[in-house]
Amino acid sequence: MLRGIDTATSGMIALQRRQNALTNNLANVETPGFKQDSSPLRSFPEMLLERIRQTEPSGKTPKIGTLSMGVYNQETLPLFSQGSLVTSNMPYDVAINDQAVPPRLENGEYIKPAAFFAVQTADGSFQFTRNGRFSVNQNGQLTTSSGDLVLGKNGRPISDQELTSGNVLIRNNGDIIVNPDDPARARTVASLGIMVVNDPNQLVKKDNGLYELEGAAPAMLAQTLPAGLQLHHKMIEQSNVDTSQTITEMMTNIRLYEANQKVLQAYDKTLEQLNTIGRV
Repeated sequence: MLRGIDTATSGMIALQRRQNALTNNLANVETPGFKQDSSPLRSFPEMLLERIRQTEPSGKTPKIGTLSMGVYNQETLPLFSQGSLVTSNMPYDVAINDQAVPPRLENGEYIKPAAFFAVQTADGSFQFTRNGRFSVNQNGQLTTSSGDLVLGKNGRPISDQELTSGNVLIRNNGDIIVNPDDPARARTVASLGIMVVNDPNQLVKKDNGLYELEGAAPAMLAQTLPAGLQLHHKMIEQSNVDTSQTITEMMTNIRLYEANQKVLQAYDKTLEQLNTIGRV
């Protein structure tokens, strides 16, 4: 009986964590570049039950069957599928489209690479983001919406006082040109630093839509964009969250949670009756 309580409890804990991930996905539907999290449930290894003090003619212990020990939520994994691109007409907005980048064969398995903007956080760490809603601060530095510095392909923060004018053009290859409509004054001030991660599953998700890769360094930034990868100026990549599917999964999750809750209530009532009989 107590084993049944443990099984139902593990199910409720796993479902609660999964509900938290789904809720976070729904809360970030409007966040540019947000990648929804997948929170798969896994079952604990099953136990093999055998009948003790009894043997078959062959001398073997007869097998009763297997017993499941419940489920658990091992980890939360981001899904790096391409989000829809929408026009924003904001001078510093850029969207990544890596849908056409071909998969790579790694250890006998095809894995789809993913591209990211490289940024430098306030503590100086090297991280990545898909949120291309950029702005320029008073020092002429290109920054993310949370204030992190956007890096160029040379690994240094992009900074130029003429960026503050807003008269910029960002080409498909990442080159940033100021005064593009004036041939006499037009010049390339930097090129966006793009990090192509061959196996996105190795990324560690951080706060504010950032990702971190162990061992990554600015020297690893792409000097030329790979085939199939394009940057789109004055556009934003929407989140890849499917609202209707997420709501459906949340409702299903609640029903499963309630089912486990009723199992616990049934066990609780049974134990209460046993205690009553024991007192009598």
